[in-house]
Amino acid sequence: MKSIIHKIKNFKFEKVHYFDLVVVFTILIIFSIFIYNRISRKSIWISARISISDSDLWWNGEPSPYWYINDLSVGMVSYNSFGEEVAKITDLEIYSLGGPNKRAYVDLSLKVSYNKKSQTYLYNFQPIQKGKPIDLTFGSNNVSGLIESLDSEPEQRYQKKIRVKMENIEDWLASSYQEGMEMKDSKGRVLARIESVRVEDSKLSQIKLVGDRIYLTKDQNKDVYAVVTVVAIKDIEGFYMTLDGAAIKIGEDVWFHFPEVVSRAKIIEIIE
Repeated sequence: MKSIIHKIKNFKFEKVHYFDLVVVFTILIIFSIFIYNRISRKSIWISARISISDSDLWWNGEPSPYWYINDLSVGMVSYNSFGEEVAKITDLEIYSLGGPNKRAYVDLSLKVSYNKKSQTYLYNFQPIQKGKPIDLTFGSNNVSGLIESLDSEPEQRYQKKIRVKMENIEDWLASSYQEGMEMKDSKGRVLARIESVRVEDSKLSQIKLVGDRIYLTKDQNKDVYAVVTVVAIKDIEGFYMTLDGAAIKIGEDVWFHFPEVVSRAKIIEIIE
């Protein structure tokens, strides 16, 4: 200790290089600006919705595998390096896309500041805007996706009733479609429901290719007609779409991922 005090007393200011002073002074200025911004900038909480996806892509990208989003839950909190809460999951909407893949939307409460000059919100000192990627950490879970909405009203949902047709399918598959079957999201909210089913003999023949020969089979395949109520959203042009982006138009193909069966069907009528 005495040695350190002796060195301080005998320290000669002349030995300090001018460049060292410039570096120290610059660091002090940057640190002061950082502290000032943290103290002076008022923080507010806003709502946001993100679509879990590859943040390197500006569109939705590939759907997420189940293991990436299965551990997420409402109430999870994200903290910054100072231990302050900066984000909280307020709602989740996850539904199957077949196989291990799922589509996930996460509703968040974000702690941000507002830049009056650029009229943008800042999160972790970075501007956040619709269409921009965002990366969050909730415990051991990483959440990466694209911002779909910021501090706006919840997206309005509609009920659309459509008639669909599944053509020339095998009898055992046709019989699996039953009235009352429902497709739900992770919160148990119904996304699609079969209201009625009608099965008819198909007018098409089943063709099998064996080697270089084509054979007509004797099996009688079926056509399935179903009335389905689906949850839909409306785009800026007023067209309705399913939650996975399929247009609700006659002739359009739509996918239904029911717990018992997966189907690809063609819309033949929009009832209401």
